[in-house]
Amino acid sequence: MRRTSANRSEQEAAILKAAAEEVALVGVGRLSMDVIARQAGVSRSTLYRRYPSRDALVTELGRQTFDYAMARLQTVRVDAGPQEAAVAAFREGVRLLTGEPVMRRFLQLDGDFTATSGMFDEARVFLVSAATAMAKALRAAGARMPDGELLAVAEVHIRLAASLVQVSTPVLDVTDDDAVSRYARTYLAPLVR
Repeated sequence: MRRTSANRSEQEAAILKAAAEEVALVGVGRLSMDVIARQAGVSRSTLYRRYPSRDALVTELGRQTFDYAMARLQTVRVDAGPQEAAVAAFREGVRLLTGEPVMRRFLQLDGDFTATSGMFDEARVFLVSAATAMAKALRAAGARMPDGELLAVAEVHIRLAASLVQVSTPVLDVTDDDAVSRYARTYLAPLVR
């Protein structure tokens, strides 16, 4: 690939795009800074000026990926009431976890257990952030249960979505939006009061 003379923000965007593609392809544990530099069209020295270490690059990619996920989860409509908001949030979470390869790799959903221990911290932060965002959405939709209980229910939804996506089951086809909605409406929405 040709070297780029792009400005700093364009170089960072190219680096993060190349890193996302590499993570989706080989996982976080096998992420190669040389491949990323080549794919982004920057020199190794430019890559390391923008991201001083592999961990710094992975952390920024994780932050960007999780910000995207939070933005997607915030699109859930809350005007139909808390139980329907729970169904919509669960469905959107499953869509996100089945359709975003970088997210799958960060949350270890593809069985790539070669990642650094910091990735477990990133996954934990995502789970807490997602549960908190979902609890806020459910509260805005009219949920009346105490905050602690609402947060616990939201975390159950998030953890169950990740588990169902990671380990297939004949009980639910996670690629079928209607089946995911029926599942959430039957088993998860009743938890929200």
